[in-house]
Amino acid sequence: MTGIREVAFEPLSRIYAEDLKSSWPSITFLLLTILCGSLLASAGPYVFSRLIDDLPDAPRQWMLGFSFYAGLTALATAIQRSTQYMSVIHSERLEYVATTRFFERIVHKNASFFNDHNPAEIQAAQTRGASAASAIMQIGLIYFVPGLATFLFSTLLLGAVLSADLVAIVILYGAAFIALTLASNRLTSPFLEKAIEAGQQNAGFVGNAISMIEPLRHTGSTAWMKRRFAENAGSIYRNWRLYSLRRIGFVFTISLALAVQMIIGFYLLLPRYEAGELSIGDIVLFNTLLLQLNMPFELIGQSISEALRSFAQFAPYARMWNEPEEQEESADTRPLRLSGRVIEFHQVGFRYENGRGVEGVSFTATPGRLTFITGETGSGKSTLFRLLQKTVVPQSGRITVDGADLTAIGRDDWFAAAGIVPQEVQLLNDTLRSNIVLGRALDEEKLRRSAERAAILDRIEAMPEGFDTIVGERGLKLSGGERQRVALARALYGEPAILLLDEASSALDEETEREIMEQLRRIDSDITIIAITHRQSSIRAGDQVITLPKGIIDESGSEGSVPSR
Repeated sequence: MTGIREVAFEPLSRIYAEDLKSSWPSITFLLLTILCGSLLASAGPYVFSRLIDDLPDAPRQWMLGFSFYAGLTALATAIQRSTQYMSVIHSERLEYVATTRFFERIVHKNASFFNDHNPAEIQAAQTRGASAASAIMQIGLIYFVPGLATFLFSTLLLGAVLSADLVAIVILYGAAFIALTLASNRLTSPFLEKAIEAGQQNAGFVGNAISMIEPLRHTGSTAWMKRRFAENAGSIYRNWRLYSLRRIGFVFTISLALAVQMIIGFYLLLPRYEAGELSIGDIVLFNTLLLQLNMPFELIGQSISEALRSFAQFAPYARMWNEPEEQEESADTRPLRLSGRVIEFHQVGFRYENGRGVEGVSFTATPGRLTFITGETGSGKSTLFRLLQKTVVPQSGRITVDGADLTAIGRDDWFAAAGIVPQEVQLLNDTLRSNIVLGRALDEEKLRRSAERAAILDRIEAMPEGFDTIVGERGLKLSGGERQRVALARALYGEPAILLLDEASSALDEETEREIMEQLRRIDSDITIIAITHRQSSIRAGDQVITLPKGIIDESGSEGSVPSR
């Protein structure tokens, strides 16, 4: 649990600092209200005990006194209940901060993060983590602070009216209660952490299963997936069951300690009552305060248990929060000023840990002709594309754009100039218009022009809803070719000076591919186009072709130089 607290400290401190900055007046008012409610709750038993003592002497005035007591109790209850609803308002505000800050962190994570975590797993971590961050704060406001305030007011009253001995007994009982709570948490926290971790893994499993639902049906594997899901869910249930059973044993131990405390208290008080040192009202006050003091100890103990439980639930959120983000751009990055729109590879090399990659690649791409990168599977085509996307940086050589090193060009400037069409098209479950514009300023003329250049305008206009057509989850209401053309229109909407295509026509039939490539050839006098392709039919006379033969790794682990032509 110590490790979890260390991991959680940075995100929690950031979230709470931002929340406190904007919400401190309401938090201050809430704390004052809690203290007022605790004070009234402690005063109620004292007023009741005095009324009991005065009842034989003033039987006709009892109605006024007990009416005052009833009003005091009602006011204390109203204030305590009101603080719960005020805390709900603050809780929602805190969850808002936690979810928005988490999302801001996620969008800046590096590519490996999204290879390791699927959307369902990320969403589960965000939901549970935001709820846990809110719960940790609420535990302090609703459990710990009221419990501590009630304990202080009640023990002061108990010591002032009855005896310091009773205060010592209450403090010993409270210390025993908290010690037992901590011991119970140490015994049960492993089961809690396993249950939380299993739940997070199952969320990721569900995300994988949903994205693979069609292949699972095609191969008759749904029963296998259901079985795996049931096994994971069973692990969650077993750990929660073991956690709860051990907590039940703790409850009985605490109840026994309460009984011992009451027996000792009455053993000390009753002889003093017989000696006339205490009144009936004093006995009533002791009994009422003792029962009332059990509540703050329960609140404090519960706050410890719930805090540890919330920390466990917050752990996946904190781990994702702390995972590496995209590398910060160096301070010497400079604005991109395009003139000739010339991209040059100068003996570029990059290798992954498994030895694959490219080495010694040199070529020049200019406007006026398409530059195709071809080669066998594993020859490094995708590596070159990742280098152009600035996902990775060259380990040797350099890439220049109009003479400027690509690594010295800011990401925002580069992506403003370069349109990118990946092989795997990703679409929002939204309209065609939203998927093409994708949050940029809407220009209907640019929208239609980009769709026309991507050879999809006629199809869109033939749809009943036109650009307002909903594409479905991951764009599955469209054909594969339509999805790729939407992705191409998205890239062209930004009117890029450079266009990078990664097998962007792989889902198209040859006739449509030729149509799009011819359209690109007509506009490529203004755009530098680099396209990865495995289809030789796409290539025409006048196109530049860079062929990457599959690299051969020698015994030393180095890869042979990859020539280009």
